[in-house]
Amino acid sequence: MITDRIKTKLSTWKGTSLSIMGRVQLVKSIIHGMLVYSFHVYLWPRRLLRSLDTWIKKFIWSGDVLTRKVCTVSWKTLCRPWSEGGLDLKSTRLINDALILKLA
Repeated sequence: MITDRIKTKLSTWKGTSLSIMGRVQLVKSIIHGMLVYSFHVYLWPRRLLRSLDTWIKKFIWSGDVLTRKVCTVSWKTLCRPWSEGGLDLKSTRLINDALILKLA
């Protein structure tokens, strides 16, 4: 349901016409914003969160969800804060865990 919408949004956007930083900003503002509400309420399955991260990685590197491109930097490095040389992306699993912990 929501994952289909995310995959559709990522695949229909013209990611190839954006720079990598444009795609990163798109993911941070739109995709993570769409997920925050449901992450507050539901603990998502790990397998689904890994799929979301895979789609996000593919979109950032190639501009398309279905196209796999060789990554020049590891995902852990991209998820680091700006001050540590990363792009300040957040793993969907970590976002989900943090927002569920707010309920406790």
